[in-house]
Parts: sequence; C-alpha cells; structure tokens
Amino acid sequence: MTTAVDLFQLALKDLGALGIGQAISAEDTADALSTVNMMLDSWQGERLMVYHLVDTAIPSTGAQSYTVGLGGNFNIARPIKIASAYARLNPGAANPIDYPVTMIDAREDYARIALKSLVSFPEYAFYDAAMPLGNLFYYPVPNSSFELHILTMEQLPHFPTAATVIALPPGYLAAIRFNLAVWLCGMYQIDPPRSVQMLAANSKRIVKRMNVQIQAMTMPRGLGTKQKYNVYSDRPY
Repeated sequence: MTTAVDLFQLALKDLGALGIGQAISAEDTADALSTVNMMLDSWQGERLMVYHLVDTAIPSTGAQSYTVGLGGNFNIARPIKIASAYARLNPGAANPIDYPVTMIDAREDYARIALKSLVSFPEYAFYDAAMPLGNLFYYPVPNSSFELHILTMEQLPHFPTAATVIALPPGYLAAIRFNLAVWLCGMYQIDPPRSVQMLAANSKRIVKRMNVQIQAMTMPRGLGTKQKYNVYSDRPY
C-alpha cells in the first residue's frame, strides 16, 4: 500500500532535494501535504483528470431551482460544473422514460429566457456555481411526476494526513509523484530536471487518455435532412 508520504519522499528525491537514504523532515512533509492537496484541487477542474461521473437523483418538487452541495437538495460535494442532466418521468413505473436536459453554460443565455416559470417537460437547465451551495435552475419547470438526475465529476480525494493510503485507479500514483515534484520546485528554489518534466507531462497524459470519453456527435433539430442538393440548379431535389 502506497501512502502519501511515500510519494512525497519520491518527489523530493526526483528533485534532488532529498538524498538517497535520507528521511523526509516533518516540515517538508507538512509542506508537501498542503501542496499535493492544492494540486488535486487544480486537477478537479480538468475533466480528463477525473475518472468517474456520478449520477445523483432527487424527486422533483415542482420548484424552479434546487441547491447543489453538501446539505443542499442534491446532497453531494459542490461540483464546479454539471456535466450532464436528464429527467425521468414516472420513476416508479416498470418502464420509466428519460428525457435529456440540455445544460445552459452561461447565465446570460439563461437570462434571455422570457417566461422562466413556465411549467412543462424540462428541456434546459442552468447551473449557477455559487458558494457554498450551487443553484440549478430548470426550464421549463418540471412538475412532481419527474425524478431529476445530474451527472457530476467524482471528487478527487484530499489527503488528510501524510499517512493516508492512496486509493486511486492505475496511473494516478505516477502522475501525482512526478507532477508534485514539479509543483514543489519553487519552494526549494530548484529548476525541475528535464526528465522529471517529461515524466510529469507523460504520466498526466496517460491518465487523461484513460479517462477520455468521446460523445456521439448530434445535430441540432431541423438541420438533419435526407434531401439532396443539386449544385447546377441551385435547389434541392
């Protein structure tokens, strides 16, 4: 089992800040612990550094908006953004029906909706990533016959202590080790060795390659057509 402090020692040895056979000091351990948690916080904002999407569901109450975060309606760690959403009609039935909900990325686009209180089948949702609770607005407003689902990125772990055992998918140990070495360079006033920089970039690239999921391309409604176009007559046939 690999603990956080094991990676701290390796990272410092990669930099040359710790000699072979030397033990990491308590001060260096504390600094590395703070730094690695900052780095993982940064990775949380990179979709391809997160290995899993979590599906969270709540029953619709007919409200226009729902809070997202610990203690909120969606009682999960507050996400940076919501990757996807859908609404399930008649969730207790033998064959419930799922309706995709398109995420609106910008508040300006949501603000342009004239009648935000319209009640019907939900087609769009806007996530306002406020603190400490985000707010998810649906349009049209779904009634109580729906179950609302959101897909959010799995929270990458924070290491509460240096003795924490690291439980992450394959590839992450190397990515944390070599990228932590690069992050620690400024603290020790050391330029990262070229080999460490290459290993950091390559190990992170491997993790992203493992996590990539390419969505099927879709066309906006109305653009798809089976008509053919005659370039000579300048008209469809």
